[in-house]
Amino acid sequence: MVSLIDPSLRVAKAERQAGLEQRLRIGERSIGRKIALTAQAAQDRVGASGPIWGWLTDTMEIPSGGVFVIPPFLRTRAEVELVFVLGQDLVGPGVTSRHVIAATAAVCAGIELPTSPASGSPTTVAELVANNAWAGGFVIGQPRADWAALDLALFGALLEIDGQVVTSGAGAAVLGHPARAIAQLANDLAEHDGSELRAGELIFTGGLTEPVTLTPGMTVEASIAHLGHIGLRVR
Repeated sequence: MVSLIDPSLRVAKAERQAGLEQRLRIGERSIGRKIALTAQAAQDRVGASGPIWGWLTDTMEIPSGGVFVIPPFLRTRAEVELVFVLGQDLVGPGVTSRHVIAATAAVCAGIELPTSPASGSPTTVAELVANNAWAGGFVIGQPRADWAALDLALFGALLEIDGQVVTSGAGAAVLGHPARAIAQLANDLAEHDGSELRAGELIFTGGLTEPVTLTPGMTVEASIAHLGHIGLRVR
């Protein structure tokens, strides 16, 4: 995860927390986190030294087959992700991928919907952190509890728009194995926040596919091997 020693990142971190607290005050519930910038190219674009993360709340969830309305003046993209459902707390430092796998109750297919200003202006890592990694919405599939004998790094993923495959990927796209991203997150929280990942949290581990910009009228479908299909409509 990105080091928050830099003063601009300390301010950004405080803004991210303030945004969550505002959501909690109006009745939303924190239900998990999204990990972003797991690809080296994405880190290079914004000057990040590693992945970052953002909060997820219950109002961001869209049921599979439901509708996502793109907010005015904003741009929404879709990417396919593996989602871990934690069955035990993960407390850093020293968390490894093996600890993550042991603590995970189930995995799901997910579509993450980062939503950012439509201007497309360059974004710094501090802006991304302050804006909660642009968390805008998400869809998750049915949890699969009997996954531990399978290699998540080899899980293939497809993203379809209006019935046509537009991008594909695999679990290995996330730091070689998505459990590594969660281990880094747990250790980052211990080092910089004195906090931990809690049982019951959903963790979106980062894009298996390239992000695709959405426009109203699209039908979006995602599939991950062994985890099934999910989708949404865009308005």
